Amino acid sequence: MRPAKRTASDGLPPVVLASAEALDAFYRDLFLPLVWRATWRHGLAKEDARDVVQEAFLLAMAKMSGEGNPRGWLFQVVDNLCANHQRKTFRRARLAAKWGLEGLTRADTEEEASD
Repeated sequence: MRPAKRTASDGLPPVVLASAEALDAFYRDLFLPLVWRATWRHGLAKEDARDVVQEAFLLAMAKMSGEGNPRGWLFQVVDNLCANHQRKTFRRARLAAKWGLEGLTRADTEEEASD
């Protein structure tokens, strides 16, 4: 009988699958291509693309197992996060137009919420 794998959902930290050097190399090899993909394929601004890719790597650290194709998994996660980001942006713009807040930026609305 095989021992059960630990996952992030069972309250324990995920099993470390590689050395820190290997994870750093994985990150360095894929970060810029993923930012490029988010920028050109999905039309995100570079700053937003970097945020999406960072979020994808955080998800990878928490959820990715050593099985399968980690590169393909990460590319799919970036695609999904880009789609979520675009839906959120369009929804925000539509609501701003509906409520007459076209001149407000995202930073303005966040600043008002913190007051």
